[in-house]
Amino acid sequence: MRLEICLFYYGLINNMPLTRLVYLILLIPAVVYGFEVRGMQNPESFIVDPATGIYYVSCVNGGSAARDNNGSIAKMDSANPINLDFIMGGKNHVELHAPKGLALSGNDLYVADIDVVQRFDKNTGHLLGTIDLKLVGAVFLNDVAADLKGNIYVSDSHANIIYKIDPESNFQVTILAKGLALENPNGLVYDPAFKRLIVATGGKGKILTVDMNGKTMLLVNKQFKSLNGIDFDRQGNLLVSSSIEGKIYRIKQYSVAEVIKENIHTPSDISFDYKNNQVLIPSFGGNIVFTHPLD
Repeated sequence: MRLEICLFYYGLINNMPLTRLVYLILLIPAVVYGFEVRGMQNPESFIVDPATGIYYVSCVNGGSAARDNNGSIAKMDSANPINLDFIMGGKNHVELHAPKGLALSGNDLYVADIDVVQRFDKNTGHLLGTIDLKLVGAVFLNDVAADLKGNIYVSDSHANIIYKIDPESNFQVTILAKGLALENPNGLVYDPAFKRLIVATGGKGKILTVDMNGKTMLLVNKQFKSLNGIDFDRQGNLLVSSSIEGKIYRIKQYSVAEVIKENIHTPSDISFDYKNNQVLIPSFGGNIVFTHPLD
């Protein structure tokens, strides 16, 4: 805790509610020390908006496939107290059951939720639309990624499908890739250098590529255990999380893997904060999100 504890003791001012104060102070030293936020309810995905520095967290708040309409999206930054209820299932005409993957494109925040993708205004939290994928076979949508053109890609871990959503064609949904070769696709990241998706699989813990024609190939000749999130760091190394092992790996040159963080309670859909050079880590079973600065 170090600096965080000092800031906590010197920060009891203006009658700010205690819980809100702790959340705010923990975010202040993010650039140097990283931060953590406790009290999240089954956090699944943790991302940052590079344009604003605002962080978003999807909270399942129960079973990963439960249609209980109590999922939520938290919003936080260093200038304001955390808003745990930025988007809430059952409020403001929002239906949100078990939100998982998050992706930003322009002012839109895309959220995967079982068999639909919800689209929200990233600033206000207002629901902009629902993209229903049930008619194209969606069973268990997991991660979401955006390419440079604003196309959205969604993994379905149970159906072995990766969907493509085209906002320029009235959010038309097509199947980019399908089949057992995807091995329960989970985490997605778009690779602009090669115009492809890189996929972390939950089944056998493999790392695959899927090109824009749907061709699937093995990328890393190493097998992990139940991979979840995936992203690039500043140097172009891959970062992946293993939920079963409780570890975060950095993979250099698509071959050499090293553990950069371990003993995490079910790390889920990680991402990378390029500005602050830190990994964003949600602990699904630990009900906490935190950052891990890289050297």
